[in-house]
Amino acid sequence: MKITENQISAVKITTLLLIVVIMWTSVFSVSAQAISDENSTNTETQVSENEPLVLPDGDTLTTNTTENEIDEVANIDIVEGVTVDIKVGTDDYKEYEVPQDTVKVALEHANIELGKHDTVNKKLTAKVKNNSKIRVNRVHYKNKIKTEKIKFKTVNKKTSSLYVGQKKVQKKGKKGTKKVTYTSKIVNGKVKKTFVSKTKVIKKSKKKIVLIGTKRKSYATFAYNPTSFKTKSKGGAGTITDCNGKRIAYKKVISGPATAYTAHSGAHTSVGDTVHIGGVAVNPSVIPYGSKLYIESPDGSFVYGYAVANDTGGFIHTSNTIVDLYYPSYNACVNFGRRTVNVYVLA
Repeated sequence: MKITENQISAVKITTLLLIVVIMWTSVFSVSAQAISDENSTNTETQVSENEPLVLPDGDTLTTNTTENEIDEVANIDIVEGVTVDIKVGTDDYKEYEVPQDTVKVALEHANIELGKHDTVNKKLTAKVKNNSKIRVNRVHYKNKIKTEKIKFKTVNKKTSSLYVGQKKVQKKGKKGTKKVTYTSKIVNGKVKKTFVSKTKVIKKSKKKIVLIGTKRKSYATFAYNPTSFKTKSKGGAGTITDCNGKRIAYKKVISGPATAYTAHSGAHTSVGDTVHIGGVAVNPSVIPYGSKLYIESPDGSFVYGYAVANDTGGFIHTSNTIVDLYYPSYNACVNFGRRTVNVYVLA
């Protein structure tokens, strides 16, 4: 049993009075017995003032018993008391008289119970001092379950069945569903943070599969495979159907002889570009540099395709050629030779 300093005096006074009563009762009893014996036997019995008094539990007291010894006999653990301020949750600080012991003991003495998740601003094993401030935070968690959609992923798959730049959806994606548990941490009545504590997939999502073309169009294909695409109009602005079946508009068309040329890989054109299939030499006074073109024979039996005017050459001074088509090899140039083409300047 532990008591505070404020209760020590009352305990000691009560204990001392009890001892005095016991001692006086014992002395009175002994004296009475002595008188009785004297009357019966005429033999005098002396009682020493230092004779120990035997207590019921076997301990003894004498008139010389000290205060500390009384404390030990009475099994009283005397500790000093301190004043502390304790705040619980949103309540104000309250003053408590508690033993000068640990924070845990102070809370127990103040009849304050800690919940499973509650926190204290001090360690429970820390010693309290006078005017110590102890704060208890009431903490609990609250769950909320929501049903949410699961986004599907898009997967690209390369295929040689499509040309470069072409795409095709092979399989449509489908969203899934999931149950998500959101847990909120509530401290002293206020939400401090919310996080996902659990996720359960109800229905899996299905991937969207997109085919990406890798097949490249070869100039040889254009040059040596006749097509059925025909020019719809000549001279001024109009529209044509390209080799992919797409309708395109042009602002003018120029018909005339075309030749072919080649250059080593990495060579540069008049405008600084690197030579490549689709780059053609022109007379810039007729077709300005940078013009986007579409080139094919009038009957559609030959298609060079889309091109850009990025080079020029001496042919503009020596012949009536309207365009010089780039090919990466000499043999390809020889195979092309010289033929009439329609050069469509695109709108």
